[in-house]
Amino acid sequence: MIAVSGLSKRFQKKWALSELSVELGKGVYGLLGPNGSGKTTLIRCMMGIYRPTAGHILLDGQPVSRKNSMADRAGYLPQQFGVYGDLRVYEALEYIAAVRELQVAGLDREITRCLEKVNLQRRIDTKVKTLSGGMLRRLGVAAALLGDPEILLFDEPTVGLDPEERMRFKSIVEGMWGKKTILLSTHILADVEALCDFIVIVKEGRVLHNLPQKEVRHLADGLVYETAQFPEVGELVETQALEGEKRYRVLSRQKPAGGVLVEPRTEDGYLCAIKGI
Repeated sequence: MIAVSGLSKRFQKKWALSELSVELGKGVYGLLGPNGSGKTTLIRCMMGIYRPTAGHILLDGQPVSRKNSMADRAGYLPQQFGVYGDLRVYEALEYIAAVRELQVAGLDREITRCLEKVNLQRRIDTKVKTLSGGMLRRLGVAAALLGDPEILLFDEPTVGLDPEERMRFKSIVEGMWGKKTILLSTHILADVEALCDFIVIVKEGRVLHNLPQKEVRHLADGLVYETAQFPEVGELVETQALEGEKRYRVLSRQKPAGGVLVEPRTEDGYLCAIKGI
């Protein structure tokens, strides 16, 4: 269990996190929020990369510290993954394993396992600097999986991946359901809907909601309308052309002209939370 309590982080005059609190158990958590809402800062504080200005993080009831580091028990994919470009793919994972001081019996088998998970086994001798952006992202996922950690923190894991590799990543996460604590920060709502048991919504450095995914859409109950007339009220979230006619989807506390209430979706609930509708 990870318990974050009253976590604050200030960079000069800007507060990136402001008394943020959240609890994470076993399961897959989607971390959603606008740009600049504190998602990456939260993950970096959890990993010990940033020292919090205030508040604390507990791991199984014990404060996270150098002696009880989450980094010792977590696999981490940063937003910008990088490693020495002249290393070959296999060597890069060897290097990362050494830096993390992983105690793994049969490191060669473990590296091979992780490369197969992300479909890079045929690139084992390829220099990192020659990999495409998507391949580099997959190498970062493989690095996070090294040692089969009990906690996984992924920051924008599917950025740059083609549809086939996004499906492969989803399969990797699905294979760990219920076994680990997985936090997945992303802007791709479809990935959250496909993978996550819970959704943590953050804004301006605070957690607004930490809910089972199926409950998030209910934040927009009674607030979602579809209309054939351009809405003069509310928040326009979607425009569709159906049989030559435009249809507008709008979030509003006031019924728009010609509006008909429809069932909310996860995206609607998220937008209602973020925009305070």
